[in-house]
Amino acid sequence: MARREVTVSSISPMPKGYAFLPKGNQYKTLHCRRLTHESGKTLFVVEENKKALGIRVPKHIFFTVQNLARETLATRRAATERRDATVIRQAEAELKALFPKIPKEEKECVLKRAFRKHSGRVGRTGQISMKRKVQLAVIAHIRHKHTEYDKLLREGLDREGARNMVRKKIQETLKDWGAKGGKRYI
Repeated sequence: MARREVTVSSISPMPKGYAFLPKGNQYKTLHCRRLTHESGKTLFVVEENKKALGIRVPKHIFFTVQNLARETLATRRAATERRDATVIRQAEAELKALFPKIPKEEKECVLKRAFRKHSGRVGRTGQISMKRKVQLAVIAHIRHKHTEYDKLLREGLDREGARNMVRKKIQETLKDWGAKGGKRYI
């Protein structure tokens, strides 16, 4: 299996028999890349100013993957929804264990915000444990919803200074919500 990838500019001419797949759909990109490599054809990575824009792949592979993506969309969405529901259930269980006295509406707000897909928030990262995600999500929620943190930032205080000023209120709220060792979290 030859694995040949060539980086080209967006203004370079399209090779004969190739089609452009813009960046953004992981499923299509993965399958187009894999099938192009398996066929021994060259895959062209289109970049502009060192930023990837997409790939150029043989047309027959492009259309095969487009059809495959359409045919499997419902199944893939259902699998994603199941995975997402599992993550939320795990987060909710961890939240109950760490903060047993957290009010229901606060719990729902933390889960909804911190674990929203494509949000870039702590709940979506794969780099830290669920326990730590929940701790950080609750701390962020308290900081933004139960302290003067955002007001302090708007008034020109730097982030670290604002965090120091609201730390005691966060620790008190963590304790009220049943956390043990609130100082350790921050």
